[in-house]
Amino acid sequence: MKTERAKEILLNLLKIPSPSGSEDRIALHIMEFLHKLDYDVHIESDGEIIDLVVNPDAELFYEVHMDTIPMRAEPFVRGNIVYGTGASDIKGGIAAILLMLEELKKEDKDLNVGIVFVSDEEHGGRGSALFMERYRPKMAVVLEPTDLEVHIAHAGNIEAYFEVDGKEAHGACPESGINAIDQTFKMLEELKKLEPFNAKGKYFDAHIGLQELVCDNPYYLIPALCRGRVEARLLPDQEVEDILDLMEPIFEEYTLKYEYTEIWDGYELEPDEEIVVLAKKAMEATEIDEFGGMRSWTDAINFVYNGTRTIVFGPGNLDISHTKNEHIDVRDVVTASEFLKALNEIFGKS
Repeated sequence: MKTERAKEILLNLLKIPSPSGSEDRIALHIMEFLHKLDYDVHIESDGEIIDLVVNPDAELFYEVHMDTIPMRAEPFVRGNIVYGTGASDIKGGIAAILLMLEELKKEDKDLNVGIVFVSDEEHGGRGSALFMERYRPKMAVVLEPTDLEVHIAHAGNIEAYFEVDGKEAHGACPESGINAIDQTFKMLEELKKLEPFNAKGKYFDAHIGLQELVCDNPYYLIPALCRGRVEARLLPDQEVEDILDLMEPIFEEYTLKYEYTEIWDGYELEPDEEIVVLAKKAMEATEIDEFGGMRSWTDAINFVYNGTRTIVFGPGNLDISHTKNEHIDVRDVVTASEFLKALNEIFGKS
């Protein structure tokens, strides 16, 4: 039964910790799986990053990352639900690809697409960057948790680390100090008022918020320094440079210093683009009927920036990814595998 086989493949992947920078064991496991099926595996490496490539001359590639965040939850099973760090992001996607490859061999069918398993997506995206330095496929499917939606749009992003300073005073004398926490929230209120962050989108809305805030204050004091990280999600048609021009005067007013650590534009594919048309046919063949937009950074950005037209698709739920409650329904893994298999066949006939 496919669900039981999917569960077995996924559990074997989850039992191997693979936080960013420690993908060697999971890469070896995947290589052994592929070699048993008689697939040739090309290893791409720059001495630090490892990518595994199958069918390197293909014009359409399926890409999935092997790394996860550091382990937060051990794997376990309840019925068809598999729990554990990486279950949703994105070892369920790896399992879908491996199940597809196994099915193709059983049915003696050709693999018409390329496959690449990359490292370092959760940390810096160096695995997909390395792949795109050496290969330039025409089209790609990047596997990420999309709840089986086919994402033809992708958010842009701005991430900035900052320090906000105030003036230290005794905790009982707030009028004598300047509270750095208060100043940080005043800054955030100003950022939230900016028009771009109140824009509504087709698949998601623009947003800005704090994702990290640290204020060391071991004594009874008005805090004089806060460090933090602000994260902005942009609509596909919003230009990063235009928004930076609006943000920077606010940063200049409130912060001691700030540094952008992520800046990228989003994108949206046109309905008549080849990869979208192919995906529509595979959707019809597998009763998947939802398009959507990816809200988080993915390797798709590295692909699109280098000219590869890319959709994002996969089993799993982005909302619960990285949480202690991360889990996936293996029936969705099977459905994802069937979509990828259908797309492989449709592309082979195109």
